[in-house]
Amino acid sequence: METREIGRLYMTAAGNAVAAIADHNLKSMKLSGASALRSFEYLAQLAGAKTGMEAIEFSGAHYRNQLNALGDFTDGLVDLARKMRRMCLNPSEREGS
Repeated sequence: METREIGRLYMTAAGNAVAAIADHNLKSMKLSGASALRSFEYLAQLAGAKTGMEAIEFSGAHYRNQLNALGDFTDGLVDLARKMRRMCLNPSEREGS
C-alpha cells in the first residue's frame, strides 16, 4: 500500500469518527434539553400540588422520566461505542460484526 493511499484511508476514518461523535453529541444535547424541560415541568407540577399525595405522585412520575432519560443516554453511548469499534476493525473483521 502506498503512503498516499494509507493517508487517504486515515483521513476517511478520521472523518467518519468525527461524524459519529458529532451525531452522538447532537443527540445528547437534544436529550439534555428535553430533560431540562421535563424538570421545569416537574417543578411547576410540584409547586401546584395541593396534597402530599399529589406531590408524591408527581415525584414518582418525574423519577421514572429521569430513569428513562438515563437509559436513552446509555443507549447513545453504547451506539457510539459500537460505531467506533466498527470503524476500527479491519474490513475482513467488519463482515462478522
